[in-house]
Amino acid sequence: MRPSPPQTLSRLVAPLVAALAFAACSKSDAPAARARLPPLVTSVKVETRDVPVEVHAPVDLRPLAQADVGAKTLGYLDAVLVDRGDKVRKGQLLAVVRPSDLPDQLTAARGTLAQTQASLSLAKTNYDRAQLLAPKGVVSQQELQQATAALASAEAAEAAAKANLGALATRLGEMRIEAPIDGYVLNRRLDPGALVGPATPTPILTVGRTDVLRVFVAVNERAVSGITVGKEAHVEVDALPDRSFQGRVARMAPAFDVASRTLDAEVHLDNREGLLRPGMYGRGAIKVDTHPNAKVVPVSAVLTSEDKHHVFVVQGDKVKRREVRVGVDGGEWLEVTDGLAPGDEVVTAGAEGLADGATVRVARNVDPYSGKPLASTTAP
Repeated sequence: MRPSPPQTLSRLVAPLVAALAFAACSKSDAPAARARLPPLVTSVKVETRDVPVEVHAPVDLRPLAQADVGAKTLGYLDAVLVDRGDKVRKGQLLAVVRPSDLPDQLTAARGTLAQTQASLSLAKTNYDRAQLLAPKGVVSQQELQQATAALASAEAAEAAAKANLGALATRLGEMRIEAPIDGYVLNRRLDPGALVGPATPTPILTVGRTDVLRVFVAVNERAVSGITVGKEAHVEVDALPDRSFQGRVARMAPAFDVASRTLDAEVHLDNREGLLRPGMYGRGAIKVDTHPNAKVVPVSAVLTSEDKHHVFVVQGDKVKRREVRVGVDGGEWLEVTDGLAPGDEVVTAGAEGLADGATVRVARNVDPYSGKPLASTTAP
């Protein structure tokens, strides 16, 4: 006998009702869900110290003095006595050039000088005789004038011969190429056997003075009024990232560059230790002024939105969003000119997702990236 439809429906619904009841009982017996923890942020207190106001610019290091050494007389390079990196003194022999026909020219010039001296001796004798006999009427006045002119011509010829001989001797001496300044050989471009002379565009050596190096810091029009000769400066180079080299402004350009609208301030750096090398690239800074007792925070504490700056100040377990004004940018820190008081505690990491009045958990005086304790978060 087949079951009636109501009985069939009850048989199908009964298991479903039992499953729902079991699920409800299980949910009521489960532990309550844990409450979400407040976000974790790091913080430091506002530091107060003197802040230097500086003009920064990329720089490259150059020797204080540098000279290309070449040959003034045509000839073949016979020997190069120094090489790159050697220390040289002014007047030291660096290279020797073998002349082509200069010795023959010198011999010919000496012969010419001897001929002019003999002609001068004869002209002087004729002049003395004519001057002696002219009062007695033996020699006419015209002959006396001719003797005087001949003597002057012989004297001029002798002077020209002596000058030519001296010039050739000087050129022969220039076959010995000497150091023009104290310093180091920065470059060597030619080897023995090369033809050198005034028309050769390539110098034999380059000598530079490196005990003092100079850099040129480009200063814009707004900052130039605060820079004078003697101002303190420092340079940091990529090759020595943990070292800062001190110097002073030695001179300033008299005019602005019309293309960049900047003025070059020349800074001299003491390099007697030899740590710096010409051609190094770095960053130069000239100290213009000092802001005493300035409030300083890490750059990560300041958030910028729509040209406005703000920070989150920790107050107990909550944060307060506060607008601030910033001054000097020190790279890793910022000067705050308005909006904070000494001793205020600001969030340095984790502020991006915060709202004004949010509850937070605070980790104080730790590096937001490594979690290590910080000795001074805003050290210059």
